[in-house]
Amino acid sequence: MKRRAFLLTAATAGCKSAKSSVAGQFGLGALGVARSAGPFSATDERWCWDELGRLAVFAREAQQSRPSAPVTQVLRELLFGELGFVREVTETDLGFVLLPNVLRSRRGSCVGLASVYLALTEALGVEARGVMMPGHFFVRVQARGQAENVELLRRGEPMPDSWYAGRFPVPGGHAREYARALTMNEALGVIEYNLGNERRRQLRLPEARSAYRRAVQHFPDFAEAHASLGSVLHILGELQQAAASYDTARSVNPHLPSVDVNLALLQKERGN
Repeated sequence: MKRRAFLLTAATAGCKSAKSSVAGQFGLGALGVARSAGPFSATDERWCWDELGRLAVFAREAQQSRPSAPVTQVLRELLFGELGFVREVTETDLGFVLLPNVLRSRRGSCVGLASVYLALTEALGVEARGVMMPGHFFVRVQARGQAENVELLRRGEPMPDSWYAGRFPVPGGHAREYARALTMNEALGVIEYNLGNERRRQLRLPEARSAYRRAVQHFPDFAEAHASLGSVLHILGELQQAAASYDTARSVNPHLPSVDVNLALLQKERGN
């Protein structure tokens, strides 16, 4: 208890520089997505940076006390043990996706937990990247010359590539957006895609359109995002732009389900 109280004091004392010590490309971008989803105040942003700084302090001390332990083990025990982060696999609410919400509730989807993990590893200077499979997202950490997959829906358990290939098969066997380490911008595109999906479920279609557009700007090879953007544009009656999005989705991933059906329907409507 005394040790943790000391760490809390240290983190609080350094709160003025917390943003500068933990801010990185992914963290800034993830908060930007939360800001676009709104409402998100300056107080919320300060809290988020302070909380990330606090977690980074805990992680660094844990690493220093166990220098021989792999960083993935240290973070697994910290996040899913001491801090009590848990998974959410049924609800689609953005509270389980956006970085500030997941930090507060300690509960997240695969994308939400990955957002915390990527922001924290970025603050620690650990090389980690998001990896996407159809309907799933996880993190791959590069440390001590080896890559390790971190399965966040299984409390950070390391899982081999073969497990993901069997559980989340890629239509057609291969597509360039899946099973590879994404750039930080591409990972932000995945969060924007989830934001778009939720806004579409809520029938907030202009907001869904905006989120999908940001998703494909961040991640041009994300065929599902192009197809979803086409679907929303289709519903909104922007048929020419919808056709362009469908065409892009099909060219990026010819095996993506339903695109040909939607495109044929759109062409029929334009003909009429």
